[in-house]
Amino acid sequence: MTNHTSFKDRFLPPDKLNPFLWGLKKLGNLNVLGYSEEKRPIYGYKVGKGPLKVLIWSQMHGNESTTTKAIIDLLDLIESGNHLNLLKGIKLIIIPQLNPDGAAIYSRYNANSVDLNRDFVDLSQSESKTLMRVFNKVKPDFCFNLHGQRTIYSVGKMGLPATLSFLSPSSDNNGTISKSRERAMKIISSINFHMQRELPNQIARFDDSFNINCVGDKLSSLGIPTILFEAGHYPEDYNRNITRKHILSAILIALESIVSNKYDTFLADDYFNIPENNKDYCDLVIEDVDIIENKNLHKNQDLVINFKEILKGSNIDFEPEFISYSDSYSALAHKKISFKSLNFSNPIHFETINESVQIKNTLKKLLNM
Repeated sequence: MTNHTSFKDRFLPPDKLNPFLWGLKKLGNLNVLGYSEEKRPIYGYKVGKGPLKVLIWSQMHGNESTTTKAIIDLLDLIESGNHLNLLKGIKLIIIPQLNPDGAAIYSRYNANSVDLNRDFVDLSQSESKTLMRVFNKVKPDFCFNLHGQRTIYSVGKMGLPATLSFLSPSSDNNGTISKSRERAMKIISSINFHMQRELPNQIARFDDSFNINCVGDKLSSLGIPTILFEAGHYPEDYNRNITRKHILSAILIALESIVSNKYDTFLADDYFNIPENNKDYCDLVIEDVDIIENKNLHKNQDLVINFKEILKGSNIDFEPEFISYSDSYSALAHKKISFKSLNFSNPIHFETINESVQIKNTLKKLLNM
């Protein structure tokens, strides 16, 4: 059985994922559901024999691999004989990696630079057509749309990091709560209720602005209960292996809630009581920096930095990227350090490229990124 240290890196290309999928012998046949724009196979599994059908897909955005790692763990649990009772009441149709071309280069987009999550009306891309073809063939009772989100999100205003976020997508511009959307809301409420003990105050609700081009909104408009899962940041977990564990828990809770119908004990109001995401975080603040820019001296500044994910070889490099500086930064940071600990002479000449590169390299060593 795979444990949570396997596939631990953020980069999960198809040539790393597929051997794992081929090695699962007890789940039945691994099916080729279609092909990407660059003719890579898009694989899928059908697992379980129950009457309720749940269609699950991950890595529609190629650089959002955390939920795919959770799917790996789910498949591995089933392969090992766990949750067999669950599978008596449900049939899972799982697409572990919808966008293998994007995954191969760690890109949000597919090979044609198209965001597949904005292509579900036009269906201009092979990957979108594959998902729609599977949807039409399966006629699922529920859909799970698995994604990843940036480190900037908090739970509510100035709250803890949003490690998990969920959305019951709108089905129209009015945000109408149809019966199918209400079911999705109740399942999300069940997930939130059961996970507060293991992840207190780190679960948020995603913005529900309607966009018919988005997969979840389109499926919701068709009357299918659809849940958007967003894998976010857990402190010090930039490779998201802790988040991965929580995503797996959320999927299992959702499936068990569907099979038992216990989600029906919750209300739509329980969903709206989940705090909404806010963009309140940066990755790093360096305090007490004197900065010279355009010959002007700015004393005791907070230097605000986010990490940019860059594929270098077969690894993801977290590159410090200067966002701004301020003498009164009031938002939140995942980490704060004193400039004095970096052993640089004050002030920093902000426009000097060599000095910026030196600071970036020092930060990477300091933070062990």
